[in-house]
Amino acid sequence: MKEFIVARIFFLLFSFVGLCRTQDITFGGTVKDSLSLVGIDSARVDIVNTTNPLEKYSVFTNVNGQWLYSFYSTHVEKSNALPLSFELKQNFPNPFNPSTTIHFSIRSAGAATMSVYNSIGQLLDERTFAVVPGEYSIKWTSKGAAGVLFYSLRCGNQQMTRKMIQLDGGDGVGLSSPVLTHGITTSSSLAKQTAGEYLITVSKIGYEPDSTLVQPLNNPNINFTLTTVHQRAFVIDLHNDILELVVNGYQMGVRHTTNQSDLPRFREGGVDAQMLSLWVDPNEFPSPLSYPRVLEMADSFQSQLTKNASLMVHAKTLAEIQAAHATEKFAGIYGVEGGHAIEDDLNKLIALYHLGARYMTITWNNSTSWATSAADPLSASKGLDDFGRQVIKTMDSLGMIIDVSHTGIKTIDDILAITKNPIIASHSGVRALRNHYRNLTDDQIIKIAQSGGVIGVVFYTSFLSSAPRSTVNIDTVIKHIDYIKNLVGIDYIAIGADYDGGITAPVGLEDVSKMPALTLALLKHGYTTADVRKILGGNFMRVFKQVCEHE
Repeated sequence: MKEFIVARIFFLLFSFVGLCRTQDITFGGTVKDSLSLVGIDSARVDIVNTTNPLEKYSVFTNVNGQWLYSFYSTHVEKSNALPLSFELKQNFPNPFNPSTTIHFSIRSAGAATMSVYNSIGQLLDERTFAVVPGEYSIKWTSKGAAGVLFYSLRCGNQQMTRKMIQLDGGDGVGLSSPVLTHGITTSSSLAKQTAGEYLITVSKIGYEPDSTLVQPLNNPNINFTLTTVHQRAFVIDLHNDILELVVNGYQMGVRHTTNQSDLPRFREGGVDAQMLSLWVDPNEFPSPLSYPRVLEMADSFQSQLTKNASLMVHAKTLAEIQAAHATEKFAGIYGVEGGHAIEDDLNKLIALYHLGARYMTITWNNSTSWATSAADPLSASKGLDDFGRQVIKTMDSLGMIIDVSHTGIKTIDDILAITKNPIIASHSGVRALRNHYRNLTDDQIIKIAQSGGVIGVVFYTSFLSSAPRSTVNIDTVIKHIDYIKNLVGIDYIAIGADYDGGITAPVGLEDVSKMPALTLALLKHGYTTADVRKILGGNFMRVFKQVCEHE
């Protein structure tokens, strides 16, 4: 009864002096994934009083995506009266279990520190915060063992200490952030003072945050749907060999349990556009069979377009890619893999451009009469001949991207001496991390970046690591991305998975549907949303626009 009377007197006195208005508020709702509409577990919900930003709270969603938070809201009252003194008041209630509130006043602006110690002098918690003149409150939630605790406030050369009694031990948060309850203002700003709304922001790594403003009223139905960073980004993979399967009857519109790509899995993987490789095995289809086989592969894709017209398009221009993205259709774009496909004929190169090919990989593993491959023993000494130089000039004039994956060292140097355009390596790794002829040296990475181009990081385990395949995973891919970023910067990295090119993919990236896992891993690794958007598509589309949309 005595504690009730004391509490009632305190409440009346506090209300009488008019320092603040208080109100019990309960907010709640659900947070769901925008695609699956399944509740998101462990999403963070931040609640901030827009009138008094020092009043802020946080809570996390449960396994069903539900959240609920009740709090004692304080709306700041402002006047022109300074606090009479620096003062640390006795906590209330005291004794307490599990929490109590400490009030204090500050006379001058600066930094203040609140510390809490146990009876033997061990520091339990401490917070340092910026203050302006005014009255404050700070909440303590049981932390450490039960018993006598000492709380101390320090500001400049002033310090006060009081004691409080914690009835039960706990592992709570300890000190909260301070809340300004009585501030100082001028008459002009006082006229602008309005009732505080609360800004509620929901966030979770891998998702784009969302927020809304709500009135300070009980509201159990503040619901959010969050979109993943991967879903919001434009995603284009620079190399996929699915057309090798399609030309032999593989149906893109059907979800398969074998291979690594099909339309359902492209969609699940959030892939918006795909560079589709037109690759002809030079041993099975030597000249003069190479070029006709390329046309046959392109025809097979056109047949798939007819069967899946509502799901995908064939894109040749930036506008067509953007239109497909706007209508949520998959965009397929041709890329010729291996200069042997043109059979030493510039007219065939031009014809492939008009067919829709927007890059050509200068060589595959086989050298041509006019260019040397990376697999060739003469890679470092033999480059382009006169016809090869004509090929590069023709590609530049057409607006066709030069791809140097598979291409020999001297040939790449010769290309860079001729072209004025950015070049790419559509599906390669870092040789410093995995010493393989198919990977790029530091010098080559730097030269590609200096041209303004990009490196599409490959997913082929043999190019990523010499370790057992079962140990090569998403982190291995990120090591290659990290290396390029640290060497030349974030603007020169893309993705060139090489799915369905006979590869064994890393653990966690087994097929194209797993692409969102790479995005999440990059974010957890410390890459920003802006960085990830560049890697997933922004960097390559910069090159596509510069080269393929030239006047």
